[in-house]
Amino acid sequence: MTDDVEPVVRGIQKRFRDLSVDVREERVIRYIVGQVRSGRRIDTVMADEYLTTHASAVERAQMLENPAVIKAIEEEIQQQFASYRMVTNTGDAETIPE
Repeated sequence: MTDDVEPVVRGIQKRFRDLSVDVREERVIRYIVGQVRSGRRIDTVMADEYLTTHASAVERAQMLENPAVIKAIEEEIQQQFASYRMVTNTGDAETIPE
């Protein structure tokens, strides 16, 4: 009977480990997105002690591929370009001389 139970117990333990990794990854991704949205540069965010403590270099690289992280970076870039346009007084559509 013990031999039948052990695979089930190992399966349950593996599932809980997988869930804890998913929760940890989600927290780290939320941290990255929050920091980028607050105006921090992605390279400085990725070097934060919080990230280096909670994710390996490979995990951090994979997190950069997360759609939420990519969207936050894109939004920050758009805001920076919008600010640049306001400072330089250039319009959204510039005409290029032919």
